[in-house]
Amino acid sequence: MVLDENTRIKNLIEKIRKLIDNPTPSSSRTIQVIGMSQTVLHETVGKDHPLMKILDHALNSDVVVEAYAAGRNVVELYDEGGLISSRLAIAHEIEGDILDIAQEQVEASERNTDATHKQLQLGIAAFLAGAALEDALRRLCDARGIAYDPQRTSISTLQAALYQPSKQIAVISVSENKQIPAWGDTRNKADHGRFSEITHSEVLSMVIGVRGFIDKHLP
Repeated sequence: MVLDENTRIKNLIEKIRKLIDNPTPSSSRTIQVIGMSQTVLHETVGKDHPLMKILDHALNSDVVVEAYAAGRNVVELYDEGGLISSRLAIAHEIEGDILDIAQEQVEASERNTDATHKQLQLGIAAFLAGAALEDALRRLCDARGIAYDPQRTSISTLQAALYQPSKQIAVISVSENKQIPAWGDTRNKADHGRFSEITHSEVLSMVIGVRGFIDKHLP
């Protein structure tokens, strides 16, 4: 089973916790503490965090006490919510901003009396929501270690990678697997300029639904 990024980090933290609580440190345990602590730091706050230098020094100098102290600090930071991936946080924020603009377009279309302009606004909203969804699906594949063709990253191909019951891969639920094609169809209408086929309710539902999907799978 492939674990998502948050679960992998949590598992590493629990392993570090057990190692540092062991009353009889050994060279092998020290190396494990250092290696896993550095992995956690690298995948969350980055390689430039001050604790990374302490761990490097402990590894090169074989200082057990220093290694265990740094490992304990990593665990404490995690417990206090201080180890958050800046990369994922930025990506989530960007997707949120895109969806905010999409929702503004939907709301503006409600007030627009020009039918042509109204449909254009709905088309823009559908395109933006689709872009946010596609990026989120790509991130979800990356987080779960699921392979996909980087040259073919449409909503449908990424969805297919995330839901493969025959291979015991079901990152998304059955209901999500049924819903995503509908969102993809709405996005395709916008991509191909078929604005007259787009309805206000389907775009509003898409924007709200995509936001909920991202918050659920990639908080």
